[in-house]
Amino acid sequence: MRFQSVRLLAVAFALVTAVPTAAASFADLATRSLAAPVVVRATAVKSERLGARDAPGLAAGMARYLVTAATVTAIAAPSSLPPRLSYLLDLPLDARGKPAKLGARDVLLFLRPGNAPGQFALVDAHAETAWSAGDEAAARAVLIDARSGKVPVVTGVASAFRVPGGVPGEAESQFFLATEGGKPVSLVVLTRPGMPRRLSVALGDVIDDAAGGVTPATLLWFRLACGLPERLPATIDADAETASDWNFVRTSLGPCERTI
Repeated sequence: MRFQSVRLLAVAFALVTAVPTAAASFADLATRSLAAPVVVRATAVKSERLGARDAPGLAAGMARYLVTAATVTAIAAPSSLPPRLSYLLDLPLDARGKPAKLGARDVLLFLRPGNAPGQFALVDAHAETAWSAGDEAAARAVLIDARSGKVPVVTGVASAFRVPGGVPGEAESQFFLATEGGKPVSLVVLTRPGMPRRLSVALGDVIDDAAGGVTPATLLWFRLACGLPERLPATIDADAETASDWNFVRTSLGPCERTI
C-alpha cells in the first residue's frame, strides 16, 4: 500500500528537475515570485528518496525525493495553507553516483497547487532555494508592487524622438514603451551642457525624478532591465544621438543578471 500511495503522489505532482545553483539574483527571485501562485517560507523536515519503481521518468544521474515541509510564513497564497506541504524534488547524484543527503533546512518555496490538499509542485527547477531574510523581503516587495498594478509588463520600444533644448547642447530624448494592456510608460533622457545625462521614467503622467530614475532591485527595474532590448529595433527611425541616448538607458539600468 505504501508504494502504491507514493506512485500516486508521483503522478499527481507536476515534476521539475532541480539542480544546485548559485545564490539567486534579483531577476531570478522576481521571475519566480511572479510565476508562483504560492510563495512560502518553510522548513523542510523530511526528504525521502524514492526508489526507481516510485520515480517514473526519472532522468539518468538523478535522485527523486518526496519532501515534507512545515509552513513557517505564507508570503503569497490564494487561500490558507496547511501546516505541512509536500512536493517532489529531483537532484543530481554526486561525482561518486551517490544521492544528496538532505537534512532539515529553511527554504523559500515557489509553488503551484497540486491535485490534492497539501500537495504542491515547484514552478521551476530552482524553486526550492535556501531561505534568507533578504530573499524573502525581495519576494514580498515584488509581489506587493505587482498587486498594485502600477508597474505594467514591458514588451519593447514602440517609438522614440529627440528634440533640442533652448540652449546649445541641451536636448531631450523620449522613448515610448510597448506594454501589456497598453498602459503608458516612457523613458526620458535629458542632456544639459556641463551636466551628466539624466534618466527618468514616466508611468502615465507621473515622472519619477529619483536619482538615476529607476531604483535597482524593484519590480519597475526588473520589467525595464529584463524586458527592453539592448539596441533600438530597426523599425524605429533613430539618429545617432537618439541611439546614444538609448545606450545610456541600457547602461543606467544595467544587465538583467540571472543565475538560472
